[in-house]
Amino acid sequence: MQSWSKSYTKPHIISFLLFDRFSNLALANLLEPLRAANMLLGRNAYEWQICTPGHGVVHSSSGLPVMPTARLSDMGRGDLLLAVASYDYPSHVTLDNAKILRGLAARFKTMAGVDTGAWLLAAAGLLDGCRATIHYDLLDAFAERFPNIEVERARWVQDRNRITCSGGMAAYELTCDLIKEYHGAALLLEITQLFMSDSMATPHALTQVRGDRRVETCLREMEAHIEAPLTIPQLARRSGCRQRDLEQRFDRHFGASPQQVYRRLRLNAARRMLADGGLSISEVALRVGYSDASAFSRAFRAEFGKTPRDIARNAPVRAEVRHR
Repeated sequence: MQSWSKSYTKPHIISFLLFDRFSNLALANLLEPLRAANMLLGRNAYEWQICTPGHGVVHSSSGLPVMPTARLSDMGRGDLLLAVASYDYPSHVTLDNAKILRGLAARFKTMAGVDTGAWLLAAAGLLDGCRATIHYDLLDAFAERFPNIEVERARWVQDRNRITCSGGMAAYELTCDLIKEYHGAALLLEITQLFMSDSMATPHALTQVRGDRRVETCLREMEAHIEAPLTIPQLARRSGCRQRDLEQRFDRHFGASPQQVYRRLRLNAARRMLADGGLSISEVALRVGYSDASAFSRAFRAEFGKTPRDIARNAPVRAEVRHR
């Protein structure tokens, strides 16, 4: 069963080890959900640093230069190390890099290989006896080269304290699932809204919601009726099931009732409107289905621990456009 909301106050320490010609898509998809989580939580729940094997600038496969923010020798212990590689991975299979990765494995609770980073972990002996995946183009070669690894055709695989991820798009799903594990489905729902993920669910991120047509339909109906909310019986009918069945499905996927998820979607929309500025609190309340601004404020504070005024206070001031 999923957990709707979790309170985890200790920051997660994450390091990215970038190899030359890494996938910038993978890096962005790993990093941006963490940045969004910090923004939505209002604190640094995730802290990260970027390092490179040679301590110098590395370039992505598109030629984008990236400067490390920390030296390997200065890194302490952490929660997750992500080795990110893509093209030219054979040139990175060296004794020096294997030594670096084994040393980091002693300092980080979990080691992850993204794209061909999985090959580098395997070459360092860090995936022996594990289930793992890699970019699909390399699955057969990976299985032949490393017979001690149980190779799977999967978007990403976690086996104990080892994670392997098949590529750039799967990296987003991996990060979302890790956020859900630490902070619950409520925060993940808001992140997937923020990034406009399809049906607010990726294959792993919300426990395969895509496979549940009735829940998918219900979520779309909720999104389409933010200003004029439907009742739960109405949502159940539009989803093609009975209310009790819908409630059980939501509990299984989110660890929350349809009412809780619907309220969060509406209040997420309200928080974005308030942060953008330009609307009064009473106007925002109406736009998310609250005719009573006081009731809206109480619901908002209960959900986020802050009042609408707290959010609006930091919104940008929008100049009025005058038409001639």
